[in-house]
Amino acid sequence: MIDLSALRSLLAVHQHGSVVAAAHALDFTPSAVSQQVKRLERQQGAALLERVGRGVVLTDVGRLLVERGSRVLDDLESLENLGHDGSRPVGPFHLATFATAHRGLVAPLLARLSVQAPELRITTGEADPREVVRQVARGAADAGLVHDWESVHLELPAGVDAAPVHTDRADLVVHQDHPFAARSSVTPRDLVREQWVCTPAGTICHDWLVGMFAHHALRPDLRFIDPEYASHVALARAGVAVALVPRLGRGPLPEDVVTVPVVDPVPQRRVQLVWRRATTDSPARRLVHAVLGELAGDA
Repeated sequence: MIDLSALRSLLAVHQHGSVVAAAHALDFTPSAVSQQVKRLERQQGAALLERVGRGVVLTDVGRLLVERGSRVLDDLESLENLGHDGSRPVGPFHLATFATAHRGLVAPLLARLSVQAPELRITTGEADPREVVRQVARGAADAGLVHDWESVHLELPAGVDAAPVHTDRADLVVHQDHPFAARSSVTPRDLVREQWVCTPAGTICHDWLVGMFAHHALRPDLRFIDPEYASHVALARAGVAVALVPRLGRGPLPEDVVTVPVVDPVPQRRVQLVWRRATTDSPARRLVHAVLGELAGDA
C-alpha cells in the first residue's frame, strides 16, 4: 500500500518547488522529505524527481502520482466529515489568523461558538497571511483568516478555496498636533516626507505601504519597524512617526491621537476565510464561516 505520508511529501515538493521548501512547509527536515520520496520511488519502481540546476522537477511518473494522489488525499480528508451530525460540530478545530483579525473577529467568534457549539474545541494561532495559507494547505490548520490588498494579492495553492468575510480600511494615525491632523484626507504625495513606522519587510502590510507610494513613483521613509500596531500608535502619539493602521481590531485610540483618511489610493484590504477544498462540507468549517459572516455584518 502506498505511504500516504510520503505522498504528502511529494505533493509538498511539487507545490513549493524544492525539497528544502517542502520540508519547511511540512515542519520536517530536508533529509526526512528526501527519504520519504525515495520510499515512494522504491514502491513505484521509478524515479519521481529529477534534478534541474539547483532545483528538482517531477518526472512523468511523479506528475501522474501527484495528480492522482492529490485526489486520493482530498477524498480521504472528506471522509472525516461523513460521521458528523451537521447540526452539532464537535472535536478539535484549529483556526490560523492574523493579528488584527484575532482581536476584531476571532475573539467575538470564540464567544459565540462557546454557546452555539460548546463541543467544538477551537484553538488559534497567529501568523502573517502568507504563512496562514501555507498552514492551511499542508493541513496544519483547518481554516485560516487572511487578508490582501488591491495591489498585493495572496496566491492560493491548488486545493485551497477562499471566500470573502469582511472589507477593512486603514487610516493615517498621527498626534493631534500634527499638521495633517485637521485634514479631511491625505494622499501619498502629502506623506512622502514623513517618518513612518511600519510592519517588517516581507509582510503584506509592509508590501502594501511601499506599493501605495510606488503608485506615485515615490518611496516612503520607513524609519521604524515593528510588527505590533499598538507600537505604531505609541510612536504616532509620541510625535516621532506616522502610521497606517487598519480599523479591524484597532480598538480605542488615545485622546491625543487622531485618524485621517488616506486616498489615491484608498488603503483597503479584503479579509477572507481559506480552507482546503476537501473540508468544504465540514460542519465545523461551515459554522465558523457562517458566524464570521454574521460578525462582519455587525461590524
